[in-house]
Amino acid sequence: MTTGDASRAEHHAFVDGDVGRCGAILRDVASRSLRTRTVFRMGDDAPLYIVDHVVDHDGDVRRWRRFTYDSPSSGSRHSGLRDTDGTVQVDGTSVPELADAVGAYAEHLLVAGMLGRDEDTVSFVQFDEGEPGGATQEAELHRCGSEQTELLDGSTVHAERIQLVVDGRPTNAHWCVDGLVVKSDWCGAQSFLVDDLDVLCAGLDQEVAGRIREFAARRVKGGGPGPT
Repeated sequence: MTTGDASRAEHHAFVDGDVGRCGAILRDVASRSLRTRTVFRMGDDAPLYIVDHVVDHDGDVRRWRRFTYDSPSSGSRHSGLRDTDGTVQVDGTSVPELADAVGAYAEHLLVAGMLGRDEDTVSFVQFDEGEPGGATQEAELHRCGSEQTELLDGSTVHAERIQLVVDGRPTNAHWCVDGLVVKSDWCGAQSFLVDDLDVLCAGLDQEVAGRIREFAARRVKGGGPGPT
């Protein structure tokens, strides 16, 4: 899948409350696509967790055109297509219940979109690309005002908090400065924006760091993360 336009990298250090820094969430954001790699290892004896995800859209991810989800660590791989009439197929099978749904990996773009449009609330139906046959969920993103929050280096910043509510239950939260997500809470684990690739990889498991640099290198060459 090609984007056909300029893109920007957004790299976040992934931090688990029990093991500390253990991986990264890497994004390649373009005007009509989002490529994401999530990779971490929670402890020396834990298996490597890695997911590559791509979603193409027409400028609004709520009108996504196709997605791929590839998790070599779990053996799970799925692809979805939305036709011009709105019908959706996943892995070659019609899935009408996803006609108005948005994948969970699109949350990052929905947050950016609501900040750009100065919206207080965004409502949508969410599905899990890793289990696209599962039930959809009603979801909302809410702007909750600004507050002090601590960053990876221990410094604090005044940031706007965006709260995700799924089926009436608060889940993920994101803190944003100047329209950019600088910190997220994933129901316990957290991620923090890191601009320097060496800093992002410092102290990480060698295989995890290699997967991070692999994603970054493919972006520099103009490609995206293909099957692993």
